[in-house]
Order: sequence, then C-alpha cells, then structure tokens
Amino acid sequence: MRRNTEVAKILYQIADLLEIQDIQWKPAAYRKAAQSVESASEDISILTKEKRLHELPGIGEHIATKIQELVETGKLQYLKKLKKEVPIDVEKLSKIEGLGPKTLKRLWKQLKIKNFEDLKKAAETGKLAEVEGIGEKKQQQILERMQRIRTQGPERMLLGMATPIAEEIVKILKAIKGVQQVDIAGSYRRGKETIGDIDILVAATDPTRVMDIFISMASVQEVLAQGATKSSVRMENGFQIDIRVVQNNQYGSALQYFTGSKEHSIALRTIAAKKGLTLSEYGLFTIKGKKLVASKTEEEVYNKLGLQYIPAEMRENRGEIALAQKKKIPTLIELKDINGDFQTQTTWSDGAHSIEEMAKKGEQLGWKFITITDHVGGIGITNPLDEKRLLKQALMIDKLNKKMDIHIFKGAEIDIAKTGALALSKKACKELDVVLASIHSSFRMPQKEMTKRICTALEEYPIHILGHPTGRLINRRDPLEFDADKVFQTAKERGVFLEINGQPSRMDLNDVLVHKARELGCQFVINSDAHSVEQLAYVKYGVLTARRGWLQKKDVLNTKSVKEIEKVLK
Repeated sequence: MRRNTEVAKILYQIADLLEIQDIQWKPAAYRKAAQSVESASEDISILTKEKRLHELPGIGEHIATKIQELVETGKLQYLKKLKKEVPIDVEKLSKIEGLGPKTLKRLWKQLKIKNFEDLKKAAETGKLAEVEGIGEKKQQQILERMQRIRTQGPERMLLGMATPIAEEIVKILKAIKGVQQVDIAGSYRRGKETIGDIDILVAATDPTRVMDIFISMASVQEVLAQGATKSSVRMENGFQIDIRVVQNNQYGSALQYFTGSKEHSIALRTIAAKKGLTLSEYGLFTIKGKKLVASKTEEEVYNKLGLQYIPAEMRENRGEIALAQKKKIPTLIELKDINGDFQTQTTWSDGAHSIEEMAKKGEQLGWKFITITDHVGGIGITNPLDEKRLLKQALMIDKLNKKMDIHIFKGAEIDIAKTGALALSKKACKELDVVLASIHSSFRMPQKEMTKRICTALEEYPIHILGHPTGRLINRRDPLEFDADKVFQTAKERGVFLEINGQPSRMDLNDVLVHKARELGCQFVINSDAHSVEQLAYVKYGVLTARRGWLQKKDVLNTKSVKEIEKVLK
C-alpha cells in the first residue's frame, strides 16, 4: 500500500522542527521533498526499493537516505534526534491555525509550551495573550480551535489522499478470479472533499475468495470484522475500509443504496413507498408480494421510481430529486471537457519543475493550453516574482510558444493586500494574459473588512480570476469570513471568474459555494494549483467539486478553445 502520505507528513514535521531551530535552508529543502513525495504518481516504497528516489524533484542523496531508512525500518533516527533537541509536539500543535514554526518557537522559549495541554493551560490563564504576536483576540481564537479539535473526533482523510489508496485496492480486487464489478461507493463516489472511511462494493461469483484476499492485503493492520459477504479492516495509516460482496444481478441497487447521502436515500424510499414499492440494497420490490422490480443497474432503479438518472455527485438531497422528476438533471461537466489549466507554479517561484516541463506534461494530458502563474508578493516563499522577472519570464514563454503545440498563457498569482491593493501595478497586470489574485495573509479579518478587501481588488484591478476564494486549508485553516453574495455579485459584474481549486488540501470553492455562485450567474475556472508536473492531475478534484455544484461545460472557461479564451480574457 502506498506510504507517500505518511512519509511526506514526517518530512513536513522535520521541516518545522528545523525552522524552529533557525536552520536557514534545510526547512525549504525538506518541504520541497515532502511535496514531491506527496504528489508522486508512484508508491514511495517502490521508488525506494528500485533506488529511484532521485527521480523526484528536490530529493538529493541526503534526504533520499532518510526516506530509505523510514521506508525500510518504519523509524527515523534523525527525527528522533530533532525531537530531543526541540521537545515540541509539532505534529499536533501545528494543526491549530495560526501556530506556525516561528510562533511555536516563541511559545516554547517564553512559556515552555511543548504540547496541547501546555497550550490550553496558558490560554486559559491568559498568559498566551502576553506573547508577542498573540494578544487576547488570537488567544480566544486558539482556545476555540483547540476545543473544536477535541470535539470533532478523528480527522477525516482528504479525498486526494484517499484516492491512491482506493485505486490500489480496486486494482487488487479486480485481479481476483470471479470478480465481475468493483466500485468505491459512499462519500468517496460522491466526490466529497474528505472521507471518513472507504466503502467498497464488489460483484463476484466467489465471495469467500474475495474476503480472504481482502483481509490479507499487506497493508492491513487489523481485521475488525470478517464475514461471508462483509468484512472490515483497519490499514497501517489508521484508515478503515469496509467491503461488501453482492450478486451481479443485485449490483445496481446495491451501488445506488451505498452511494447516496442519508437524506437522499430517505427521500427515495419515501417516493418508493408512495408507489407501493420498497427500496433496499437488494433491489426495488413491490410491498405486496415482494416482487422484484429493478436491481441490475442504477439507471433501472431510478427509472422505475419515475426519476431521471442522478449522477453520484448530486445525490445530497439538495433539489436534485425534484429535477429528476421533471427530467431536468443537467449534463454535468466531465474531466474530458477540460482543455487546460489556469494556475500552475514553476521553479521561477516555489514550483518543482520548469515552465517547459510543466507544458510538456500538459501536452501529455491532451491539453490545449497551460497557464504559468508564479507568485508575486511577499507571501513567505523564497523567490517571488517582481515586474523585472515577469518580463524575463514572458520572453522565455514567447520562445516556448514558438516550438510547442500547447499554448502557454503568461500569468501570475498576485497577492491581495489587507487594503485590497495588488502586489503588482495595474500597468504590469495589463501585460499579462491571466491575472489571478489570491489572499495569502491576514486571514482573520472581520467579515465586513474582508468583504471590502476582496471587492476593492476586484473593482480596482484588471483581475481575471479570484484564486481559492475562501483561503481555507481543510483540517488546518478555517475559511475567510466574507459576504459571499456581495463578493460573487461583484465578481459577476466585473467579469471575474471564480476559481475551483483542485489541490486536495484546498478544494476551494467548496461545492455549496459553487452552487450558490452558479445560481447568481457567476462563471468559473477549474485549476490544479500545481507546484509539480504530478500535481497537474489535481484538476480532476476540481471537476468533482464542479459536478457537486451542478456545473455544466458552459459554466467553465477551461472548456473553451485557446482562441475563445483569448477573446474572453481581452
């Protein structure tokens, strides 16, 4: 089973511990390596075994040795040494928004805060507010976030982190003799941004053989339950996976039953009851006589209920059933409709690959265009662009456009300051093909001020795209507080596209806000926010979010041709 996520997590932890010690260049090196491991298309264990770690950007001999020790032994002496030097529970404390390495260092030096309990005590006694950069307001926010962490239960896995695990298990199951169909159901199939566990549905002629192989997978840490057609295991990373085997002629009803949200399922059962029917995982039956009406396919089940087929991502009971009754379910956007990406970073700022490497990968994906949007503004990266470097980059892009089949748009991801001003002049913005503006600092401004900040930027600068509009990091940073109706209306009036960011840790805008903005008449782009060639694949998560927000091809700029896009952007 892939261990990329676990290895990357440890590399990020090392980076934080090194930064607390004021080591100058190593933290950035370890973060870059973590990013490479996290987004690698291959299992880190395989790369280690085949001595191909050097193929990943940012991994030299020193870090490769550390990864090899970690993969082969499950332990890392270097991390153990750093924890002795810096006795701070970085892994847990860094989950609290606002507590980066620099703040953790101050808390350690001034108040001897090492862990969650130390922090809680300091906040409750008011001592935390006395630390430079904290204050009473932030102290209260930290207390609230700590309480939320305590009460929210186990952290849900990001969809992007669950995907490679799920795909590998599906591959194992499909290879078993007698297996006819395999699908991941539940919230995973609906494209939700986080997953509580993975629910797998299988149609097979020999359920016992499927169960035996499933519970014997190398990455299974504990068998929680084992039965003739149902089993449940806990993986090495603590993730729970449940499997259910059904007969092939029951597969459609079972897949429908195990996919929709609880509310969607209740609504369907209500419709069934009114028609004298009963709906279960085994099929749609008449109440009287228990005669089978439908079970082989999902389409058949929905049809017999008098409904148009409802795509999995829409099954949340948010009005989709009423549309299905009227046969008005929209034709949702698909990954194959995407012709390119409007946000990617390269080695010109904090990316792992060159412009040409990113463009070539775009060509391999069958894209017609790619946009280079390296960072502009003081957002903490080592090498943000300025006007002079942007001009130099533009010349390079001009040369590449003459020799490549894919079109490269000249863009930049520009920081929005607290005042709403951009970190680039209006004149310089007008020289770019794509101006993508984002917030990367001062996240906790009051709603009224944050709304004004965003709207000021949209109204006063030639912005094409509002990047990751809520600024959230799932499980790590809460969304910005702003008046969504006002911001979306302003974007619509100014012709600014709202970004659906596919980075698994962002998934921003989320599905609910996409749906709201769509109803207000806004237009969208779907971006990977890729910092490496592997991360260009994150566009697929943006597409899932778009589908959950009921978007069609016509709502998304990425589906247009290069000429159409040029016309729109100008």
